Amino acid sequence: MDDFKLPRRLEGVQTTLIRQVFERALPDSINLGLGEPDLPTPDFIRREAARVALEEQNGYTSHPGLLQLREKIISDYPNLNLTTSDVVVTCGSQEAMTGAMLSIIDDGDEVLIPDPVFAAYPNVVRLCGGVVKTFRLPQEKDFGFDLDEFKSKISNKTKAVVIVSPSNPTGKIFTETDLREIAAALEGTGAFVISDEIYRDLYFTENRPASISDFYERTIIVSGLSKSLSMTGWRVGWVCSRVKEMMRAENIVHGYLTVCTATVSQKAALLAWSDEARKSIAAAREIYKRRRDFFVPLIQRELGLRAVTPEGAFYTMVDAREYGDDLELSLKLLKHRVITVPGVAFGEELRGFLRISFCADEDKLAEGIRRIKEGLAGQS
Repeated sequence: MDDFKLPRRLEGVQTTLIRQVFERALPDSINLGLGEPDLPTPDFIRREAARVALEEQNGYTSHPGLLQLREKIISDYPNLNLTTSDVVVTCGSQEAMTGAMLSIIDDGDEVLIPDPVFAAYPNVVRLCGGVVKTFRLPQEKDFGFDLDEFKSKISNKTKAVVIVSPSNPTGKIFTETDLREIAAALEGTGAFVISDEIYRDLYFTENRPASISDFYERTIIVSGLSKSLSMTGWRVGWVCSRVKEMMRAENIVHGYLTVCTATVSQKAALLAWSDEARKSIAAAREIYKRRRDFFVPLIQRELGLRAVTPEGAFYTMVDAREYGDDLELSLKLLKHRVITVPGVAFGEELRGFLRISFCADEDKLAEGIRRIKEGLAGQS
């Protein structure tokens, strides 16, 4: 086996720093690095899954998913006039993202991604043979959009642009003005926009965040139920687009990747558009907002560090540059039984920051900050 050589597409692709930190955590650690809701999946969805498993046949669905589920999904995007052939139900938004990139990226194509961004994106670009290019969301603007920076990075090789709103890791939202400016800058380039909207229902602004799909024709939407309904392990996501040729390619890729999303999960997911589901999503949003309003001031008061107030999702970025290397700091905090994620896991713009999640009740959040404070005391 000594003569084994990785395929070129895997060169430089590694397990994320997030996973590396988690694997070194002590068993009794408080997890403030969590990228999934701590709230349970709603009872009505769990009961429906149990009923379906016991009472119904659950063989393969068609590759793109249950027709009824695709009909529910397109109802979320009334302005796009989608048909059921414009949607593929995937095994979570991770597969949706990967399948979308496999469907459009060729060797040498440039993919423009934000810095910072969810750690999977640059690695998936590389797996697809693409070239990663970044545009800064500057820390001096609290990681908000900078049009001049964005326009300076567009080239005749730009095949796709990634937008994540609300953002993982910063919780920032691209405003409607931002999205219109991005659409105008890309007009005539032929580039796709991959719009990651997995956190779109977890917002703390007055209105639900806008989608760039309303302003740019060549948008590919990636989303799912993992975050809004605490269904991470159910693996129900989707990809949809008005670009029909792209969706035909996506359906083929999906068929070879997974055949279809788990049938029991798909059937239970039909209830995600019910009145009960809307109430559950709204209740979860209020819980996370209450935690945010408790947690960010607590960090600033107890640690004396600036924490960015997120507009959505369930993370805050904490400026810990005075304590040196963020990866080393995150690993040292593991000794104090608290998990955080080094900002550099999401790009150079976050070097020196820690991503801290508020997917825990207020008692655990307070104890987590106490442990971080204890760890920082040993750093000063």
